[in-house]
Amino acid sequence: MKFIKSVVAEMKLVTWPNPKEAWYDFIMVIEFTAFYLFFIAIFDWAAQNGITNAVRYLLPIIPK
Repeated sequence: MKFIKSVVAEMKLVTWPNPKEAWYDFIMVIEFTAFYLFFIAIFDWAAQNGITNAVRYLLPIIPK
């Protein structure tokens, strides 16, 4: 029971964001998500094309 009381007491100390702050935080999360999505997509594209081009370049060199 002591644990529950301490949790309730701690929750009373929490300052919750107002709607404007919550909206701002939401927009920031969307922006960071879009940035990292773009970054990972470019990295994936570069890695895929690099491996494909390396295989195309090295395949004729490999003796059968």
